[in-house]
Amino acid sequence: MNKERKLRSLTAAIIIPLAVLCFINYWGVVGLAAVAVGLAGYNYVNIVLKDSRKVHKFFYILAIPALVVVFGFFVYDPFKVIAIYAATMGFGFFLSIAFNDPNEVIEKNIVYGTIGLWYLSFNLAFFIVIYYRFDSIYSLAILGAFFSYDSAAYFIGMKWGKHKFIKRISSGKSLEGIVGGFVFTMIFFFIYDAVLTPFFGWRHYSPTSVVILSLIITFFGTVGDLTQSVFKRNRQLKNAGAVLPGHGGFWDRIDGLVVTTPIYFISLELLKYFHLLT
Repeated sequence: MNKERKLRSLTAAIIIPLAVLCFINYWGVVGLAAVAVGLAGYNYVNIVLKDSRKVHKFFYILAIPALVVVFGFFVYDPFKVIAIYAATMGFGFFLSIAFNDPNEVIEKNIVYGTIGLWYLSFNLAFFIVIYYRFDSIYSLAILGAFFSYDSAAYFIGMKWGKHKFIKRISSGKSLEGIVGGFVFTMIFFFIYDAVLTPFFGWRHYSPTSVVILSLIITFFGTVGDLTQSVFKRNRQLKNAGAVLPGHGGFWDRIDGLVVTTPIYFISLELLKYFHLLT
């Protein structure tokens, strides 16, 4: 195992137990989501708004995690959540045109700033919705399942990956890694449920739901990863940051999760509606 892989494994061994502890109660999940998007937002803003004024950067770096906390307070009232997001976006528009900046800088502030609010803050806040609508078991499951996919895809791809997947965007992503990630995601769900069943007396996921959810995590996790890779490749960057040894920045670690989490929630609702979840 090379140095990067050792660092990646060690960092994961420290971060994952700390993250799991946050699922003990509702506000722990809110806090975890806010910290995650706050750190990822810092990477995002410093990359895509590199040429913007400090006031613009500060606004979005602060707004991205703050809106997750707001989401936590008003999760029971979607109208209030959308209204607060819209108001924040409107103030961001005003702030973008309030200074005598070149038009291209103003455009970046408006477009990328808005993307940050929705892409990072709103999407990852669905952890809170899953906890509220279902419970901590389902909320924690998406975290474990995604990182099972991400880790398996990375290690299998490094070891056996020969057929590159969209190489022009990400040279490290391989079909072997994606397939391996899908298999390990299903294994995670089966083990996760097997461990929990003796305590609850019933299974949280049916075999059908395990296959469907694993496919969704694999597909949208890959989409999220490749989407972020576009931002980095266009700026000749390997990692979004260096806060996590062996992993890069926080944005690198949750790039697929921010796309996957809302789709996972929708899938849970549909599976429950059609009596396929358990």
